[in-house]
Amino acid sequence: MKHKITLLLFSLTILLTSLNSSAGADSANDLLSQMISSYGGAKTLEKLNRPYKQVWQLNAVSRNAHGNDTRYIELPDKLKVELTYPHNSEIRILDGDHGSKIYDKTKHVEAKGPALDAMYLQRMRLYSPLLLKDRVANIKLSEKNDHYCLTLTEGGLIAEYFVNKQTHMIDTVIGTLQMGVKKMQFRTEYGDYKMEHGVMLPHQEIKYAGNVNTAVLTLLETSFNAENKD
Repeated sequence: MKHKITLLLFSLTILLTSLNSSAGADSANDLLSQMISSYGGAKTLEKLNRPYKQVWQLNAVSRNAHGNDTRYIELPDKLKVELTYPHNSEIRILDGDHGSKIYDKTKHVEAKGPALDAMYLQRMRLYSPLLLKDRVANIKLSEKNDHYCLTLTEGGLIAEYFVNKQTHMIDTVIGTLQMGVKKMQFRTEYGDYKMEHGVMLPHQEIKYAGNVNTAVLTLLETSFNAENKD
């Protein structure tokens, strides 16, 4: 009799563990469905799966410089970022697994190692709730105070999306980069959400590398179906 009770308890433990695991996946899926609705709906969010362009006003706090951040975005694979200052410029191009940088429009450098991983993280933080839902099998859901946390693991990199429990909007994305034996975190805080062509988009970004505030950006314009002629 004692053996049967032990076996029964063991079976119940296995069953509950399985149910909890399934519930976790379902909960992440349900949250992403709520986020899709809050951002404007699945049909509208499909605009972010096609090429679009954004122009941001850039205040590079850490280097005391002002300029523009122009992005050509074609997720989930392509991202081109042009950082333009009065006396210099930098272009970052990510196409699938290949990354490169162009300094002052003349010096071309292939991105490798941590520099390439940082570009991957920059692309991951731009994933819409629709793209995140496609990756729900690689996402874990947790809660941290007044936020849900969606943790996405992709290509050995980790991106955490902190979702406001009230608005179901992403307030913060933290990307973790392994640099030798050390880890580096890149944090972007989002604010001033407004509707753009039916899609809720943040109009402010505040960026940090570790604990250092590197930049504050303000969205100037968004163009959907934009073509990157380069």
